[in-house]
Amino acid sequence: MSNKPIKLWQYLVPIVVLLAIWFYPVPEGLKPQAWHMFAIFVATSVGFRCAPLPSGALMFIALALSIFTNTLSFKAALSGFASGTVWMILSAYVLSLGFVQSGLGRRIAYKTLSLFGGSSLGIAYSLGIADLILAPAMPSVTARSGGIILPISKSIDQVLDSEPGPKQKRLGEFLTMTCFQFTPITGAMFMTGMAANPLCATLAKEGLGIELTWVGWFWAAVVPAMICFFVMPLLSYKILNPELKRTPEAKKMGREELKHMGPMSSQEIKVAIGFVLALLGWGTTMWTGLNANAIGIGLAALLFAMGAVNWKDVLADKAAWDTVVWFGVIISLATGLTSLGFIKWMSAGFASMLTGMDWMTTFILLGFAYIYLHYVFATASGHVAAMYVPFAAVAIGAGAPPLMVAVCFAIFSNFMWGITEYAGGPGPIYFGQGFFERPRFYKINFVLVTASVIIVFAVGMLWWKIIGLY
Repeated sequence: MSNKPIKLWQYLVPIVVLLAIWFYPVPEGLKPQAWHMFAIFVATSVGFRCAPLPSGALMFIALALSIFTNTLSFKAALSGFASGTVWMILSAYVLSLGFVQSGLGRRIAYKTLSLFGGSSLGIAYSLGIADLILAPAMPSVTARSGGIILPISKSIDQVLDSEPGPKQKRLGEFLTMTCFQFTPITGAMFMTGMAANPLCATLAKEGLGIELTWVGWFWAAVVPAMICFFVMPLLSYKILNPELKRTPEAKKMGREELKHMGPMSSQEIKVAIGFVLALLGWGTTMWTGLNANAIGIGLAALLFAMGAVNWKDVLADKAAWDTVVWFGVIISLATGLTSLGFIKWMSAGFASMLTGMDWMTTFILLGFAYIYLHYVFATASGHVAAMYVPFAAVAIGAGAPPLMVAVCFAIFSNFMWGITEYAGGPGPIYFGQGFFERPRFYKINFVLVTASVIIVFAVGMLWWKIIGLY
């Protein structure tokens, strides 16, 4: 949080929003607790943007309000901290520390620079390709992007002297934003590319009677998603305009610094062992049945046991613990919206508004709504569970081709978590790097995600016609 003096309006706006919604007559079909939960959630989101207090402090206020107004039980209010995603985030911070402190991240960064360091776009695409290669084997986007791609990106920022602060426009903010937006795109290509993707396939079969196979998913998604993969960094480059555009010295520097580093240290080897074992664990979850979040905790435990990461260094990482607190609470609040029936009520009401429209208009409106309604969700799985079938069913009922609808909403189930810092696991880690203030972060994310959605509608519908989805 900045050192600028806090103004009275920053406190008043979220309070006024809370009271206005709270005392507004409860809509028909909702329980008072559901409406009050909505009031707390919206006021908390507004508080994020007004920033009268640090995010962690705001979360404690929201937590207390939900408990002492009997909106949520004490157990339900703390349920977010039982989410595996929260602890995967902490595990990703631990791995990131290992990469940075051991020097392994710098070694990988120098190697990346020596191969692809001719331009800032070249560096960005090289990390995107790494994400793409890992995506089909790593359904945990937090592990893949937050635990692997981001530490390498951070190390490249360090090497090129572009960390958060006066020099972040050299490269750091562009590379951070672009890597953040790569993962929703790469995850959308594969049924195993994101944890909620198999849920989409299950709901499509059970709720819509549509079979989505691994190969069928990939074949339908690969063309529109790959267009997004190549266009998104160019748009990010245009918006952020990094000062380091051509970086021919980066390749030479990468080669020279690799020589200076010499052979891998014992700490680097330990971090590399933990990294490879975790990668194998994440990549084989579909066969072993192991929980990806549990593997993340196991990774952190292994790094501690081997002495690759010091617990005191983790304790000193304020950003990690702040993230654990506010993300745990936001999951509780978002889960409360679902469990109290608000999301179901909202979905039904929205669907009824579209009755009578032609299928194309209904399909497009529902697609955009599906994306932007993720502002009230903290996890993709919760959103998919609540909205995938109702929204897809309305589109299909209006006459939209069923298989095309199922695939498109499955793709959007990935894109949607790129809109805010709390909408998915990698978000808090990327936002926590300190390159962006929230309003600017939200604005850029909105533009990049919206561009990708437009591409999917334009390119996707042409491709889906060619391959016979409708």
